[in-house]
Amino acid sequence: MSLVNTLTHRRMLEAVAEDGIFIAYEDLGRGEPLVLLHGATETSESWHEAGYVDRLLRRGRRLILIDCRGHGRSGKPYDPIAYSDRRRAADVVAVLDHAGVRNAALMGHSMGGVVALAAAAYHPDRISALVVNGAHPFAEDITFLRTTLKNDFEAWVGLLTQLAPRLSQAACRRIRANDIAAVQASLATDRLDFSATFAELGIPVLAISGTLDPRCQSVRNLAELAGGEFLPLPGKNHVTAFLDVETVAPVVDSFLERVGVQKTRQGG
Repeated sequence: MSLVNTLTHRRMLEAVAEDGIFIAYEDLGRGEPLVLLHGATETSESWHEAGYVDRLLRRGRRLILIDCRGHGRSGKPYDPIAYSDRRRAADVVAVLDHAGVRNAALMGHSMGGVVALAAAAYHPDRISALVVNGAHPFAEDITFLRTTLKNDFEAWVGLLTQLAPRLSQAACRRIRANDIAAVQASLATDRLDFSATFAELGIPVLAISGTLDPRCQSVRNLAELAGGEFLPLPGKNHVTAFLDVETVAPVVDSFLERVGVQKTRQGG
């Protein structure tokens, strides 16, 4: 396992996962808690840079931004077993426990969305709502990701900048600062199907996808399966759907407001 790297000067807290891995996170603001989970090869800094943090803090939310295991300031195991859905779901619970939070809404993009879904599947009593962008709980062959990241991050950065020509230099630096062996370990196993859980889970779901994202139909299927809401982003791809904060943030805020009102009316 590599040493934890330090990518920013933000004050990070550390929870300890069930297998001893340190999970770094930020805890900002006051109000109803919302956990933010970033995509593969990124860090929690991506939420700051895209503008989500400022917007959601202004709406009176408490934001808990996690560096997923294998990324950012969190521990970086090299064993693929360390990246199972169950262990990554447990990381979220470890952070909630450390932060003194009983229930929280989760919002994740791509890999972070899969982590959010896994947390809801394994620990439904801790999750009040789910917002996932470009993610679903169905089986997925990720050979393409393994191939792209076989040697280093250059082919990956090239792909991302094709999808989002305005991808910042800061984002490119964060991606290149990753530990390649840890990222490869996190991608060593294809994603398993755990979708059946969401047919009867009862957790409010907002599923978001760019219409140009190959995962769009699967994301739509998740919304239908969970009895949730689906937000298509016309003309957006997997990357630009995350960067479209002007569209996404207000919808997320409205969704969480409705969920909170419903919970209050039901005496939750």
